[in-house]
Amino acid sequence: MIIIKNKKKNFRDKLKNIFKSYKTIIYISFVLNIILLLLCYYIMSNNKIYFFSGESENIKISDGIIALNMDINLLNGNNIEFIGKEDYNISSYKIGYYSIDDNKLVEIVSVSETLDEPIKMSNIINNFVSLSIFEKNSSNYYFTKYKKRLVDKELYFILEAKTDNGKEILEKIKLNITKITK
Repeated sequence: MIIIKNKKKNFRDKLKNIFKSYKTIIYISFVLNIILLLLCYYIMSNNKIYFFSGESENIKISDGIIALNMDINLLNGNNIEFIGKEDYNISSYKIGYYSIDDNKLVEIVSVSETLDEPIKMSNIINNFVSLSIFEKNSSNYYFTKYKKRLVDKELYFILEAKTDNGKEILEKIKLNITKITK
């Protein structure tokens, strides 16, 4: 028992002597500062916020936002407006945001519907509210690592629709995307 107590006491004394030295405190502070700087850089580099907008002859998209960080992933792209001169009666449609990889479209989010009765394309677009995504970063349903990398490259808004008389409509808008974080 006495040997164990002496070993504990010697160990405590050695530890006290180590922490009494100002050099040790400086070294520990230096290492902690390096670790904190690396952690801050990691957090900042994983926080990405993008704004996007774009338009074609028929559709205008403004004030879209994509936020990707360590907690949540968010896409809000509901500010869509019909600006076309010719309106169509739509019987089915598919609307979505896509990115591109090797000349292939990669879906981020889309909504499709077949309508019982035709509706004007302007009504569908001007009243559209279904293109908002909010998910935890850990869920990886919409925003997988692969799709997050693609958002840095290009973003497209695509509308595929069929009119009541069978005419197919395709609107593909390359969006102007601006990254506002580092």
